[in-house]
Amino acid sequence: MSRNHEASLPLDAEHLDQIIDKMVYAVEDSKTQIFEIGEQSREEHDALVKELEVIKHQVHDVIDRYDTLERDARLARGHLAKVSSHFNTYQEADIRAAYERANSIQVELSIVQEMERQLKIRRNDIERRITKLKATVDKADKLVGQVSVVLNYLTGDLQKMGEMIESAKEKQAFGLKIIEAQEEERKRLSREIHDGPAQILARVLIGSDIVERVHRNQGPEASAKELLTYREMVRSALAEVRRIIYDLRPMTLDDLGLIPTLKKYLSQVENQFKGLKVHFNCIGHEHRVSSNMEVALFRLCQEGVQNACKHAEASFIKVIVEFKEKQIVLLIKDNGKGFDPEQSHTSKFGLMGMKERVELLKGKWTLNSEPKVGTSIIINIPIIEEEEH
Repeated sequence: MSRNHEASLPLDAEHLDQIIDKMVYAVEDSKTQIFEIGEQSREEHDALVKELEVIKHQVHDVIDRYDTLERDARLARGHLAKVSSHFNTYQEADIRAAYERANSIQVELSIVQEMERQLKIRRNDIERRITKLKATVDKADKLVGQVSVVLNYLTGDLQKMGEMIESAKEKQAFGLKIIEAQEEERKRLSREIHDGPAQILARVLIGSDIVERVHRNQGPEASAKELLTYREMVRSALAEVRRIIYDLRPMTLDDLGLIPTLKKYLSQVENQFKGLKVHFNCIGHEHRVSSNMEVALFRLCQEGVQNACKHAEASFIKVIVEFKEKQIVLLIKDNGKGFDPEQSHTSKFGLMGMKERVELLKGKWTLNSEPKVGTSIIINIPIIEEEEH
């Protein structure tokens, strides 16, 4: 057998695995480098933000000093003019002292003016650098998310998901969409914590230095007033953390059950989207079911309502939960722009995820939608006893 014929043979599974391993290593290495660039940029960004805060205080102090010197300079020039106009009535020492004071104030005024100019140049330069670093951090975060999608796709096993989705094209698209959604959710939580509670706590940390300086320069009463501001910041950070925790899993779901949690969630949605009206109704004898079923029903309602708000652009949403003897029925109906169920649409993967969740619960679902009319989803979930489940 010739060498050319050997070279033309297809690669076996072992060689393919080696190629994939090299690709995974290269992608992981690239992800690490991008992450390090992002973290270095974020640290420099945070350091510059702190420096900018200090410089802003310095600019404020210099401007106050300039205003004071300018007032003193006007008084000194007035006194010098008075002395000059009554030259014969003042002694030579008085004239010299008036001239030297006016000149000294003018020199100090020039120095302070130059300090203000230099500080403003530095402030503007830092603000430009902060803007560029912010763009670098955002780009690095986005690239890490995209590389993670590629990495998870290379190392992931989509076999089980492939058994649930009929065509290979849908399997690939759905698998990538789930991985991407996971990465986006992690990125969203990371940014929410970084831009929300973390930033507030950083400002409180900087503020502690300011309070100390105010206490030293202006006394305990002034520092106590300053502390009130940072107490409000901490309260705001705590509220933000609680909101993030609620988004991950509402604690009321375990404490109060499905219906009170849905009422609170739908009320928040109505407040979030201006002009949106949400009607909620519970039919039948409300009672607690298994924790897993309550979580699943809440997530199904959450996904359906979010689709109606973001994709259907609805102004009215109706949500009905009906408790029957052996099943729970969930209806989500909106007056949005609707779509043709046979055609591709932007909320396709969200609806596919809902369908998969319903099938895992051994339930049934019915989807009806028509362009310019709206969409309705009816979900029937059988009630399974906790011990059987």
